[in-house]
Amino acid sequence: MYIARDQNNDLYLFCELPKRGKECWWAPSGLDGTYLRLDKSLYPHVTWDSAPLRVELRNVEPS
Repeated sequence: MYIARDQNNDLYLFCELPKRGKECWWAPSGLDGTYLRLDKSLYPHVTWDSAPLRVELRNVEPS
């Protein structure tokens, strides 16, 4: 999975490596459900100018 920030500062989680468009990142498959908008305050180091950040989701058992 990857995180990328659009030029307007929206932050998205992608199932696949996104491609950079003129103003936003997009999923190459173009299918709905291949991305999810996240809270803009997360990952402040990810910017429009940076490459997508590869991330891993982990299932954590409640304590």
